[in-house]
Amino acid sequence: MKKIFCTLAALAFIAGTTVAQTSHTTPRAGVKTTTTTTTTTPAKGATVAKTKGKSIKGNVVSVMSYCAGKGTALTKEQATELSKRGEMLGVVVGAAKSGKIYLVCNADGTSAASKLANGGTLTITGKIWSKGGINLITAESVQ
Repeated sequence: MKKIFCTLAALAFIAGTTVAQTSHTTPRAGVKTTTTTTTTTPAKGATVAKTKGKSIKGNVVSVMSYCAGKGTALTKEQATELSKRGEMLGVVVGAAKSGKIYLVCNADGTSAASKLANGGTLTITGKIWSKGGINLITAESVQ
């Protein structure tokens, strides 16, 4: 019963993030969108603190394949194709099928799937945290 509930909860979480990401990034038909960029500079004499997060190094995998026990490292072509289809990508630290999986997001809360579309082995630096048993990293840099 616990396994079924956990599986349903994970699928609801993944479906919710996919829908939220789609509705956030899809422009409406016939509506012009404008992007405004503002740059802020620190005051004279102010010190700028560089954030130094922790780093993880792992392989890019499809979250759905990992949940099904078929988590293999993705090549650049595979990762790009899955990212275009809207599949959720993650990073596995350790063995591909039994390692610890991390979901990656940007600092502004958006998906980092475009950064993971390079596939292969990546080093991600950022804030690592766990919420509700899910391992997350807010990516500051992806190499």
